[in-house]
Amino acid sequence: MSTQDVVTIAVAVLVPVVTAAAGVVSLLIQDRRVRRSRDGRRRLVFEDATRQVAFAAEWRRAKQLTAATPEALQVPTAVANGWLDEASARVTAAEQPNLGEDPHVSFSRLLLLYRFRRRSAKAIRIDFYAVLGLMSFTVLSIVFDEATRENTASWVAILVLSGMIALLLRFWAVSADSTVAR
Repeated sequence: MSTQDVVTIAVAVLVPVVTAAAGVVSLLIQDRRVRRSRDGRRRLVFEDATRQVAFAAEWRRAKQLTAATPEALQVPTAVANGWLDEASARVTAAEQPNLGEDPHVSFSRLLLLYRFRRRSAKAIRIDFYAVLGLMSFTVLSIVFDEATRENTASWVAILVLSGMIALLLRFWAVSADSTVAR
C-alpha cells in the first residue's frame, strides 16, 4: 500500500467524521444561543415585574396620601393587588422550565430523526439523507474499489463537497422548521 493510498483512505474516513463533529459543534452552539436567549427573556420579565411592583407600591402610597376616608382606599388597594398578582404570575411563568426542549446533543438531533412540523423542512431533510447516502457510497468506493486509485482526487473532491452540502442542508432544515416556533 502506497502513501497515496493511505492518505486517500484517511481522507475518506476523516471527512464524514469531521462533518459529524461540525454538526455536533453546531448543535452545541445552537443550544447555547437558545439558553442565552431564554435567560435574557427571563431577566426582562423579572425587571418588568420589579418595575410593576415598584409602581404599584408608589401608586398605592400616593392614593393613601390623597384619600379622605378609609373606604376610598378600597378600590386603589384592589387595583394595586391586581397589579401585584399580575407581576407574580409573570415571574412564575418565567420560572417554569420548558419541557419540550431537548438540552443535550443526541444522535436523533444530529441526523434529524425527530418530527418536523413544516413540509419544506421535511423535503430538505430528504435531500440531507440523499447527500449522506452519496457520502457513504463515496467512502465505500474509495476504500473498496481498486479502479478509484486513479481518480482519487475526484472522489475526494466529491466527498468533501457532499460533506459541506450535507452540513448546509442540515442547517437549512433546522432553520426552515424553527420558523414555525417564531
